[in-house]
Amino acid sequence: MAKTSTAKKKAASERWALPASQARSRATRERLLDAAETVFAAKGYDGAKISDIAEEAGVSVGAVYFRFKDKDALFFAIAESFIEDARGGLLALLSGAASTDAEKLIHTFVTKTAENFRRHKGMFRAIVERGMDHPLAMKTIFSFREELADSFEWALHGNKRASLPVRVMTQMVYGFLLAGVLNDKAPTKITDADAIAELAKACVAYLRESVR
Repeated sequence: MAKTSTAKKKAASERWALPASQARSRATRERLLDAAETVFAAKGYDGAKISDIAEEAGVSVGAVYFRFKDKDALFFAIAESFIEDARGGLLALLSGAASTDAEKLIHTFVTKTAENFRRHKGMFRAIVERGMDHPLAMKTIFSFREELADSFEWALHGNKRASLPVRVMTQMVYGFLLAGVLNDKAPTKITDADAIAELAKACVAYLRESVR
């Protein structure tokens, strides 16, 4: 399963990268993706420069352009790589969960989603900032959110399509976490374990009320 997920993630990043035949060049490409996320998280998409990304990755600016056409290509490679990675992890976790333990499943979903937001803060910030200019980016992440909702519904009730309460719940989670990504002065932080635990409790309470 891990090998398959890694292969899909690699394929996703290669769609936006220039051809790289040598293992060393492919390793540099993956390092550039990590560096771009770090810079996007610190400076935002518009504030990030190719020179900043090159410095973070420890390579020359020329080495960036040798592997990616432009900053947009880096951005889309990060977004698709994230989705393939998350699909192989969180979705697999949901599909193997016991449908009888709904509360535990909700807590797992919230905490794992929060982990993904923390790990890929730069990618989420860039997606929101570039969403108006690049609808494909926003469409990509929203489609994945819908896929998550469907998988969550299947784990809970065995239904193929997410119900309205489950869709609302996933929007609650994404809204909370995106606010933490975009606003460093938000009263609740995505790094605050207590805040994430309270978010999970709120989701449990909401779904309980929705089925009464």
